[in-house]
Amino acid sequence: MNVVIDGRALVGHRTGIGVHTAEIARRLTFDPPPLIAAHAEIDDRSGLERCRFRIDRAPLGVLWQQMMLPRIEADVLWGPHGTLPIVGRTPAVVTIHDFTAITMPGRHRLKTILSYDLFIGRSLERARSIAAVSRAVAEEAVRGFGVPRSKIEIVPNGVDEFFSPGEGEGDYVLFVGTLEPRKGLADLLDVWSSIARPKPRLVLCGSAGWGKLDLGDAEVTGYVDREQLRALYRGALAFVYPSHYEGFGIPPLEALACGAPVIATRTGAIPEFAGDAALLIEPGDRDGLRDALLRLLRDASLRRELRARGPERAMLYRWDRSASLMMELLRG
Repeated sequence: MNVVIDGRALVGHRTGIGVHTAEIARRLTFDPPPLIAAHAEIDDRSGLERCRFRIDRAPLGVLWQQMMLPRIEADVLWGPHGTLPIVGRTPAVVTIHDFTAITMPGRHRLKTILSYDLFIGRSLERARSIAAVSRAVAEEAVRGFGVPRSKIEIVPNGVDEFFSPGEGEGDYVLFVGTLEPRKGLADLLDVWSSIARPKPRLVLCGSAGWGKLDLGDAEVTGYVDREQLRALYRGALAFVYPSHYEGFGIPPLEALACGAPVIATRTGAIPEFAGDAALLIEPGDRDGLRDALLRLLRDASLRRELRARGPERAMLYRWDRSASLMMELLRG
């Protein structure tokens, strides 16, 4: 079965959709191996050694997707980036991660809004099947676009055995994700500035996104590789993820798997996978965030309890299962 994957999310650093694409693609056992196609070079091919690659260079990813991707012969096309070419007859499966380009346009770059909003409706119509990363996203597709529930399968994000607990506890509070306003960083930074010294370090791990943030005395690591990321999760006194909206939310799941005590917002799939293994607050609730953070910093027994619960919850969300579900959708 000849499977072609829209590999635009793998261009540059792997975050969010790129992680989802790579972790599932590497586990697809079709013969021949899946062909990952893109408009620019994919430098990070780690874990994808079995896959085939095709690069047809184009100045804009969306132009490549709509004009060049449909020309590649395939039995089925997987669009993990949320949209599909609106022309072409190849059967296709599309993965939807969120609809924030429509519902929260002020939190995205203009090129993201245009490349998504112009094609999402037609993509959902054209798709043979739709994979949603969470029940919350699936319900948005049903309400917002009238997609039949029978056409949607939940194919969640996951973790693998690499993200596992370690020994010891560091002296820092950790955030992981793109550094931009929609991740709730203004809430975290405001709360952090209100906590009296002495206090742990605040470490922000991730690439800069759009928008300006006053980072104060926070330490910014930039993008880090998997080994460094795992070490940061393992050593965190607390992992804080105050995002205002998520379709899923991979970093808090990885943090749980590594045994970090997690504070996160009730958005996306986070309440589904975190359960009672994390402290959950409402998006934008700075008082709730401050109370939860102070509670974790002052209560070592609570941190130990959450460190024990987190890995158990994370074991329910494995990439192997997600890849198996995707293979069934691609087979049709």
